[in-house]
Amino acid sequence: MIGVSGVTMFYIALSIHFSINVNGTLALMFVLIGAIATSRLHLKAHTNVELLIGFFIGLLPQLILVNYWL
Repeated sequence: MIGVSGVTMFYIALSIHFSINVNGTLALMFVLIGAIATSRLHLKAHTNVELLIGFFIGLLPQLILVNYWL
């Protein structure tokens, strides 16, 4: 969750900064986030809270870097 959410936020920032259309890539990334979260829950490897924390841990560094980059 940390890795895929970080890459997703990177693509969002890239899209905003360069004003390019990456909707297909973003759709694929959100499907991957859902698939990873579903598989982790199905295997009982994590709880909902752990997945949300992992998602935001991956998202937060990208959000911080966007302030310096954009």
